[in-house]
Parts: sequence; structure tokens; C-alpha cells
Amino acid sequence: MPLKVDTVTKNYVKDAGVFADIFNYYIYGGRQVILPEQLIERDSTKIALPYGADGVAVPVQKFRDVQKLYAAMTDGKMEYVLYGVENQAEIHYAMAVKNNLYDALEYAGQVEEAAKSHRKEMKRKKEARGNVC
Repeated sequence: MPLKVDTVTKNYVKDAGVFADIFNYYIYGGRQVILPEQLIERDSTKIALPYGADGVAVPVQKFRDVQKLYAAMTDGKMEYVLYGVENQAEIHYAMAVKNNLYDALEYAGQVEEAAKSHRKEMKRKKEARGNVC
């Protein structure tokens, strides 16, 4: 069974050099700003829990084709940027909506991670105050 065009393209774009070249071309006019060794593969699976008609959460799993974390140094401080690719062999007029959904799920995950980190830090501070004589 032959591979689908989207599958072949996904495998091609997963290569860090190809991925970097795509974003360098479109964002930086071809200048080599993003280097392949600065890219870290990310799990592109996201899970949404939209509510059904009866108020019960209905899990939905979404997959972005390729997602990589770009770690860049700016003014001595670390800056992280997430880049994602969604390949299409055919025109898909709802692609903007699909990509916005992926982005919203990513932001929701970042908010949850920040909340967990904040709760952990608050617990640590509370415990540290309790150990002071």
C-alpha cells in the first residue's frame, strides 16, 4: 500500500534541518537564524475535553503533524518559541480554525503547567515557613 502524501511530507518535515529551513525561509527571508541543533522534538498530541450536551466532558484527541521547541538566546536570557507544521496535500479551507485549535490547546497546557509550578512553589514556601523556629 503506497504512503499517503501527507505521511511522506510529515516524515520529511520532521527532519530538524528541513524544519529549520522552512521557518528560516518564511520568517527570516532565508537567513539562517534557526539552527537545527536548537530544535527539540515535542509531542504533538493534544487532548481537549469539550463538554457534550449533557454537561459531561467528551475527550477529543488532536494531532499536529510536527511540533518543535526552539531555544534561542536573546540578551543573555533564554527565549522559547514553539513552531508547528500541519501538512496538507489538498486545499483545506478550515485549516486556520484547525491550527487555532492546536494553538489554544497548547496555551491551555502551558497555563496548566504554570499553575502546577505556582502551587508547588507556594507549598514549598509554606513548608519552609513551618520549619522556622
